[in-house]
Amino acid sequence: MEKAAFFFMIQRMRILILVKAVAALLVLGVMGGTAYLMQEYTGTIKDMPAAMMERQEEIEITLKKKADQGVLADNEPGEKAYQRAKELLAMESMVEAEEKLKYIVSFYPSAKSAAEARRILGEINVDRLLDPEWPEGKKVIMVKSGDNYTGIIRKHETTFDSLIHLSGLTKTEHNRLRIGQKLIVMPLDLRMVINIRRKTLTLWRGGEFVKEYQIRRISYQAKGGVSQLKIGSIRGWYRNALYPIHSPHYRAASKVIMLSDKSLSIRAMPENNKDDLGYGFYLDPIDVEELPLLLRSGNAVEIRS
Repeated sequence: MEKAAFFFMIQRMRILILVKAVAALLVLGVMGGTAYLMQEYTGTIKDMPAAMMERQEEIEITLKKKADQGVLADNEPGEKAYQRAKELLAMESMVEAEEKLKYIVSFYPSAKSAAEARRILGEINVDRLLDPEWPEGKKVIMVKSGDNYTGIIRKHETTFDSLIHLSGLTKTEHNRLRIGQKLIVMPLDLRMVINIRRKTLTLWRGGEFVKEYQIRRISYQAKGGVSQLKIGSIRGWYRNALYPIHSPHYRAASKVIMLSDKSLSIRAMPENNKDDLGYGFYLDPIDVEELPLLLRSGNAVEIRS
């Protein structure tokens, strides 16, 4: 009888050791998988935001505790989180819904619902960025004697497009400023990651997701690995010619974002899909009109082949 009890105890210890080993491998898998997905979807893991780092640490601690208890990990799947986010949106619980969407984007970027989560979260983020009534990240300034558009734009790291949009300037106000006039400025400090394989253009603020755009056509000779560029300038394409922002043709023109590699640009898909306007990345026209409100010359661009 004692021998049977001893044998049973040995078998139980072996099972617990095996379960702990499997759970430990899951911990390593989560760590490695998170690092890979962060690199794949953001272009880098060096600037993983603190909130995401804390969340990752919480997951790893939970896994370790379960390993110590001989229990396998059972994290909330992305689909369940997405369904909950939809319910919260329907109840207009925006803060909680936004947290769920961020959770999916950060930890389940390859889930079936992740693309829709990124789309919804991107719309929320950009609506806030472009809303003059949303104060976060924006500043109201008053025009002083000697001020001009060029100086204000340079000082506040913004663009003419953003300044006009947020300040609600009319066409007649584009030409001159008035002393005492109030303007809304927003520093444009986003970075862009172009993923050739996924055909996406994603905007990030540090390590925080802003919005993802689909690339409709790519005309680019991939060199492999990662290319680090910057935004060169933003122009208007009108009647087969490029115009600077101070041109009277710029407002009605289709926008073109020139990169520091002057052979590359980001522009709208032509009406005739067969038209070749040179090397670069072609997006839906509405997306190309939106980007100049969020980007400026000098913003970092990372191209992942």
